[in-house]
Amino acid sequence: MEYVIDFYNGLDAWVRQYILMIAMAQVATILVVFGDHINAIVRIVVKPYPFVVRVGAFVALCAFGYGALTAFTTPVYAKVLGMLNGYLLTPVIFVSFVLIGMLAERGLRKTRLA
Repeated sequence: MEYVIDFYNGLDAWVRQYILMIAMAQVATILVVFGDHINAIVRIVVKPYPFVVRVGAFVALCAFGYGALTAFTTPVYAKVLGMLNGYLLTPVIFVSFVLIGMLAERGLRKTRLA
């Protein structure tokens, strides 16, 4: 049993050194998964405006909006993950990647059917 605990503690230490990259991967993946929905909302909002305004809005959204969301939410999310104890961190990261994958697959299936 001691070997399992030592392995798990080593896994936790290894995951903790990559926590910022893990957080960025999850935030970026969530933005990719929900990017179409965000773009659709912005498209509805800017529809009545002239072409130049619509293009400017999408350039701003893609260049600054998604970048700012990634840059500002990643450290916050990494800090939240870092607050988890050693027995919760690895399972939470694993489960969150699985949930993100399930959301992506569900969205992909809906897109194909539409």
